[in-house]
Amino acid sequence: MTERTVECVYFKRTLPALTEAPVAGALGEQLLSSVSQPAWNQWMRVEQILVKHFDHDPRSRTFQRQRALAIAEFFFGPPSEEHLVECRKFGFALPGLKAPPFPGTLGMRIYNEVSIRAWNLWPEQERILINHYGLSLVDPQSQRVLLQAMEDFFFGEGAQLPEGWTPPTAAPSKGGPR
Repeated sequence: MTERTVECVYFKRTLPALTEAPVAGALGEQLLSSVSQPAWNQWMRVEQILVKHFDHDPRSRTFQRQRALAIAEFFFGPPSEEHLVECRKFGFALPGLKAPPFPGTLGMRIYNEVSIRAWNLWPEQERILINHYGLSLVDPQSQRVLLQAMEDFFFGEGAQLPEGWTPPTAAPSKGGPR
């Protein structure tokens, strides 16, 4: 059996190919088709240095997203142009996210249809939901509630506050005009 080769984007020559995708998803498929095993070994050496010198938890989702972006930039360079989307929240073209915020169909839908400006509105909505319903981010049922709320927030009729939610009462002002 002959060894599979690939025209490596990193070394710019034909070299032995990876035997399997080193990461999941579209990035993994892109790496499999255009990165050689020696180039991937080079990345692994660089990654070991980075992880060793910076305080990262390789099991965290944030680390995994940052790792995927770093791998893509290492092999393919920075994104060549701004990713514009027809934002579902605002109704016109705006810069989109640099990568899907998380794996799966909802993550891809957000990447393709939600602007950075709209995405930046989500943390406050999420905080309101977590506090109002007493959600725990480690509870699978709470995660499902938040994902559904996120889908409604970006793709529903509008951003609806939780039923029965009232804003916290403001503290009395001190020394303001009367």
